[in-house]
Amino acid sequence: MNLKEINALWQEYKTKYEIDNDVMIEDVKYDAEEYVEGCFNLLELMDGRYILHLNSKVHLYTDSYVKFILFHEFTHFYDFFKCPYTEKSDKLFFMNAYSEYHACRVTLARVINQYQIKLTDVNKIQVPGPYKEVSIRNLLDECLYRLRYYMEIYYLTYQIHDFINAFRQMMYLFGYLSLFKEDMKLVEYTLKVIGLKDERVPELYLHMKEEELDKVVPIYRSIADDVILTYIRVSFRRYYDKEILPDDELEKINNDNYQEYIKILNERLRQRSALKGIIEKEEAEAEKEMEEAALLAYFMEQLRYLKP
Repeated sequence: MNLKEINALWQEYKTKYEIDNDVMIEDVKYDAEEYVEGCFNLLELMDGRYILHLNSKVHLYTDSYVKFILFHEFTHFYDFFKCPYTEKSDKLFFMNAYSEYHACRVTLARVINQYQIKLTDVNKIQVPGPYKEVSIRNLLDECLYRLRYYMEIYYLTYQIHDFINAFRQMMYLFGYLSLFKEDMKLVEYTLKVIGLKDERVPELYLHMKEEELDKVVPIYRSIADDVILTYIRVSFRRYYDKEILPDDELEKINNDNYQEYIKILNERLRQRSALKGIIEKEEAEAEKEMEEAALLAYFMEQLRYLKP
């Protein structure tokens, strides 16, 4: 599908959802990452560059699945223009939370022409797949599998980018689950499966579902702050042993003071290294003196036998 065809579909989307602007997608690049079907680069959008990035395999997909992808990405485009925040960091939090949820919710609802799904329908209702239709169960299973995968990696490394990947998958899944009558049970089940015990997450879900958008960013920001703090403390413990950084002092490190602690702890390392050098030097000198004394004693003993 070329840029002209994509923009024609975008024009239909704008008309359907009454988007009042003249912005069109300026370019399409087939350079998305391996497991990403399509995306807009948010930093490019904020710079006024409206470039759609698609997976290179998109040319092999069914037309219905390509439209499924495009509708999802058009919703991100829509959310970007409708975003209630102006600050760059707030936009990032909003798009990475609500827009991922929203894009999955409305895209699935459009495909199945309904906003209410029963659990008994998960095998019956078919949706577009890359090469053939798949059941909603298959769609949910794949999403949950990727969420578990990224969370397991995060629990091993506590790297921030691993949590971001997991969080994005969770927003995808929440968008789909929001169409079920038993959605809260499914959300609770999801959190149990991935071992995430955080009351803010179901609260975030409810605010997104109720479109209480002013509450989305503060909650996600607080979650992100904790993820950053965990990363900082894990990193400190990996680098500084308990002699340099006791456990009780580690608990005092936070997102605001960690840079000052780096200076303090590095000074402790230097002092220990210097002290170790002094001790090693004294030990070496003492060992040398002992060797010289032993050698002197040996020669004195030999001289005794040389006396006439």
